Amino acid sequence: MMGIPLVFMEMALGHLVCFGVWTKIHPRLWGMGLACSMVCFLVSVYYNIFTAWSMFYLSNSFQYTLPWNQCPLVMNTSIPDPDCAQVTSSIYFWYWKTLEVTGNIEESGGIVPSLFICLLVVWLLIILISTQSLKVQGKILYYSMVIPYAILFCFLIRSFMLEGSIYGLRHLMTIKASAITSPILWKRAGTQVFYNMGLGFGSIIVLSSISKSKNCAQDAFIVAFINLVSSLLATQVVFSVLGFRATMSTRECSNQSSWKLLQLIKMGKLPIEASPPTELLKKPVKAYTMWLHHLNRDLKKKVLEYVSDCNLENQLLRYIKGPDLVFIAFAEAITKFSGSPFWSVIFFLMFINLGLSTSVGLMQGILIPLLYNFPSLQNYSLAFSVIIGCLSFLCGLLFTQRSGLYFLTLFDEFALSLPLLIVVLFENISVAWIYGAKRFMNEMWDLLGLNFSLMHECLLRYVTPVILLILLIYNLSEMLLKSPSYRAWDKRSFTTSVLPYPTWAVFLGSSLILLSILPILVGLLKGSKKPIILPLPKDSSLQLSLTSSYGLSLTSQDQQAPSSRKTSRFSEAQTEEASGSHKQPSLLSLSKSMGTAVGHVKRGDSYTGGSAQNVPSVPPLPPVARESL
Repeated sequence: MMGIPLVFMEMALGHLVCFGVWTKIHPRLWGMGLACSMVCFLVSVYYNIFTAWSMFYLSNSFQYTLPWNQCPLVMNTSIPDPDCAQVTSSIYFWYWKTLEVTGNIEESGGIVPSLFICLLVVWLLIILISTQSLKVQGKILYYSMVIPYAILFCFLIRSFMLEGSIYGLRHLMTIKASAITSPILWKRAGTQVFYNMGLGFGSIIVLSSISKSKNCAQDAFIVAFINLVSSLLATQVVFSVLGFRATMSTRECSNQSSWKLLQLIKMGKLPIEASPPTELLKKPVKAYTMWLHHLNRDLKKKVLEYVSDCNLENQLLRYIKGPDLVFIAFAEAITKFSGSPFWSVIFFLMFINLGLSTSVGLMQGILIPLLYNFPSLQNYSLAFSVIIGCLSFLCGLLFTQRSGLYFLTLFDEFALSLPLLIVVLFENISVAWIYGAKRFMNEMWDLLGLNFSLMHECLLRYVTPVILLILLIYNLSEMLLKSPSYRAWDKRSFTTSVLPYPTWAVFLGSSLILLSILPILVGLLKGSKKPIILPLPKDSSLQLSLTSSYGLSLTSQDQQAPSSRKTSRFSEAQTEEASGSHKQPSLLSLSKSMGTAVGHVKRGDSYTGGSAQNVPSVPPLPPVARESL
């Protein structure tokens, strides 16, 4: 209801007008492209720390016993590390060895050398790929996207063979009314739709403008279908593995609790009635929990003073979101696979592939709008790509600090959801209300030969803006009414605690939002008041006729002879001035004229067909676009 219409809208805009689509609709929208570039830049800055973490885990996966499978020993002794003995080995490796995390965001702790090296390698690969030709980039991205699907399919088959995977799948299929009515769930779902489909980043418009595909409606459904299949596939793998991990953790917890209860009975602290079931390994995983549930209330209360209830559901829901899902829950589950180093290598290799392909797309979303808006940079596009990559790496060093995890949370909460909602809402309003949803659909009807119904127009004009507005209002109210907080790791209690962000951190997060939407605000305030394309007046119906020389001329139906009228759905804009009517082209006519000019750019000659006054001027194409031709 929201994803497909917006993806189609962005693809159609890229298909109709190669570059500078927003200034074609209205000059005051010139900041839209720069806002998309800013969002891409901020996301790429903090997104690549995930890839750096994956690279660190990958470098430690070439060992027969994975380092997060068991606690390290104190030097020159056979005693496990006392800190690791208080938590699991996977938690210890994540917080102590990978992040070397501090207690709060105000304690920097300096840069972690291993993460610095991993992030440097990641950005060197991104810069290397981004400076290649689009043909080479296409081949690299093709393989980098196919390989993760093959790995994910292998994990799907393997996960179904694991003990306890059914518990995870059962939890996935269970529908909870409280979750469906939760506004937080819908907020996260909406943000995930934007992120999965690439809405608001500008990359869809850029890639659609250089794509050879002629049917953007079909492409939008293909993108949505692939995202749906990918999500369903990944979700089944995740919950199957989580069910396996929860089963193993519950069994371990049951055995430890049973042994402890027997010791307490021997010491006389508990009665003989508190004896747990014997041979728990041969019984169902819930045997201990069920036995505990059937104890009388007083005895159960006394038993729980000494041991845990080892609830399978609680084990399943631990570390189910954020980086903990990958680097604690999944990493721990992989250690229990046979041939665990192999599965660890391909798992983190899959994440590195996905991270690099996403970052290369974000780089294109940064570069192309900037090269178009600042033509002086087009002759230095290669150097400019390197500069952007180096600048992103330097900014990304913020997340390689020992407090970097907390800055990542700050960026994720402030720099992603709200700016994306604002950008996509402005895009939707610009097309549906400034340019006109009916006019836009009519032009796509003529271009694609598809019959768009009134429902499609209503989706673009009413449904998607209302949903976006609701999500925006909820995000703003949540940000203003609730005190921003984050989860920090406490090494003294060996647990996470919720801490409020300091004032400077809230100011930094608010600055990220303002920085993302600042180009839009500047464009609305400082842009030209005279639009290039206006919506059609309600009392007139204009049509576009293409002359043999590709010149453009507008003729009104009431001025044409009935016999010479040619049915066309190419709607055109006009603005009425004191001296008369001024003729202006639509996006479709601009795309045809630009296509003619691009053809001459490919041949290296000048445009001579038609009347010069009727053909809109075509700005110089960025080198990356000329190269794709």
